[in-house]
Amino acid sequence: MRNRLGFFAKLAFAAILFFLVISIVDKNIEINELKKEKERLEAQKTQYTLQVEKLDAQLNQEVTEEVIKRIAKEKLNLREAGDQVFASDLPN
Repeated sequence: MRNRLGFFAKLAFAAILFFLVISIVDKNIEINELKKEKERLEAQKTQYTLQVEKLDAQLNQEVTEEVIKRIAKEKLNLREAGDQVFASDLPN
């Protein structure tokens, strides 16, 4: 009887140990995935920060006649008198 009890205790210990090892491996995989996601998000944050800085610089630049002309051409598709405009059916 005592021998049987020892066998079941060893079997239970082995099962618990196996479960713990599997849990640790699973958590390590999850940690690695979260680290990769963190790195991706940090890179994205850096990219967005650079975009914000670029836009801030544009907002803070002095509004000159050249700036107004550039915005009118780029954003509003306006042209100055004497500019030649070529039409095309091709997409931009």
